[in-house]
Amino acid sequence: METEKLQDYTTDLYALLKHTQKVIKTQKSSSKVDHTKAVDLLHDIDVALTEQLNEFDGMEALLNDGTASTIKKKLATVSGSLAGLMDTQREDPVSKMLRDDYTALSMIASGYTMLHTAALGAGEDHLAEFTKSSLTTIAALITETSRVMPHVVANELDVEQIAEAAETNTQECWNPETMMAEA
Repeated sequence: METEKLQDYTTDLYALLKHTQKVIKTQKSSSKVDHTKAVDLLHDIDVALTEQLNEFDGMEALLNDGTASTIKKKLATVSGSLAGLMDTQREDPVSKMLRDDYTALSMIASGYTMLHTAALGAGEDHLAEFTKSSLTTIAALITETSRVMPHVVANELDVEQIAEAAETNTQECWNPETMMAEA
C-alpha cells in the first residue's frame, strides 16, 4: 500500500478533528449553551477530540511532510466544507449546533473507518488499533448526541414534558430489530 495514501487519510482526518475541536470549544464557551445535557456532551466531545489529536501528534511520520502547511491547506478545505454548517452557531439555537456536531462526528467516523482500513492494509498495527478505539469513542458520542438532541429541542420549544418520549422514540429507530421489522 502506498505510504502517501495513508498519510493523506491521516492528514485529512487530523484536519477535520482540529477544525471540529475548534468549533466545539467555541460552542462550550457560548452563553447559549445552558442545557446541562448539552454542556456535558460538549465537554465529552472536547475531551475525546483533544485525546485523539494528542495521539495523532505522536504519529508525525504518518502525517504528510510539511505537515504545518499541509494541515493549513486541509483545514482551509475542511473549514470551507463545514463553515456553512458549523460556524453559524452564533445565530443558531443549541439544537442546530448539536445537529451540526452530529454531522461533523459522522464525518469523523467515516474518516476513521477509511484510515482504519488503510492502516490494516499497510500493516500499521498501532494505527489500526488507535483508529478502531477512536471510532468506538466517536460512535458513542454520535449516539449520545442523538440522545441529548430531543431534550434540547424540547427545551427550546418549551415542551420539556415530551423530551423522554422523544428520546425513547428516536432511539428505538436505531435498534437493529426495529430497522429489520420496518424493511
